[in-house]
Amino acid sequence: EKLVAGQWFDAAKDTMPEVSLDAGLASELGVYVGDTITWDVQGVRISTKITSLRDVSWARFQPNFFAVFSTRSLRDAPQQFVFLSYAPSARAVAELQRDIVQKYPNVSSLDLSQVQQTIGNVLNKVTTAIRFMALISLLLGVPVLFSAVSATRRERMREGVLFKTLGATRRQIGRIMLAEYALLGALGSLAGVLLSVGGAWALVHYVFDVPFTPAVLPALAVSAGMTLLSVAIGLLTSREVFATTPMAALREA
Repeated sequence: EKLVAGQWFDAAKDTMPEVSLDAGLASELGVYVGDTITWDVQGVRISTKITSLRDVSWARFQPNFFAVFSTRSLRDAPQQFVFLSYAPSARAVAELQRDIVQKYPNVSSLDLSQVQQTIGNVLNKVTTAIRFMALISLLLGVPVLFSAVSATRRERMREGVLFKTLGATRRQIGRIMLAEYALLGALGSLAGVLLSVGGAWALVHYVFDVPFTPAVLPALAVSAGMTLLSVAIGLLTSREVFATTPMAALREA
C-alpha cells in the first residue's frame, strides 16, 4: 500500500484516535485528512480523526482493509484477528486446516488457493478469447491487404514500365518495390502495435487498476511478421510488373 496523503499514526500523540482510509473510499464519502468520523463497531461508538489516505492494491491476495485504525482506537471495541499463512502444497493446506480445527475449534480457516485457481481459470479463458479474436483480426487483414495491393496494380505496372523505359533493370525495380512494401508494412504494423499497446494500457490502468507491463518481444514479433507478410504479398501480386514489357503496357493504355 502507498500513503498518498497525510501522515501515519503517531503513538506519542495523546489526541483523538486516528484512522487511515482507502483513498477511493474517502473520495466516495467526501472526507479528507483532518476530518472526523464516528464508527459503530458492534454497538460501540468510536470517534476517530482521519490522519492519512492510502492507495490500496485490491488485486493482491493479502488482507486489505478500507479503514486501518490505530491500536488504541479499538482497545475498547469487540475485536477479531485475521492473518495470512502460506502452505507449499494442497496436502500442507489440508494438514494445516486439520491441526487448526483440532487445537482451536473456534478459529475459521479458509483456503484461498481455491479462489486463486478459480480466478486463474477465468482469466485464462478471457485471455484465450482475446487471443482468438486477435488471431481472427490478423487473418481477416490478409485478404484486405491483398485487395489493397491489387487495387494499385495498374499504378505499379505503369511505374515499372516507366523505370524500364528509363533503363532500370529488374533488380533495381525489385529493390524499389521491396523498399516501398517494407516501409508500408513497417508503418502499418507500427501503428497497429501502438494502438494495441495504448488500448491495453488504458484497459489495465482505468478498468483493472493494476500496473501495466507491455509484452515487448511478442509485439515486436507480430510487427516483424506483419511487415514480412506485407512484403511477400506485395511482391507476389506485382510479378506482372517484372514480366510486362513497355510495349505491352503501352498497348493496354
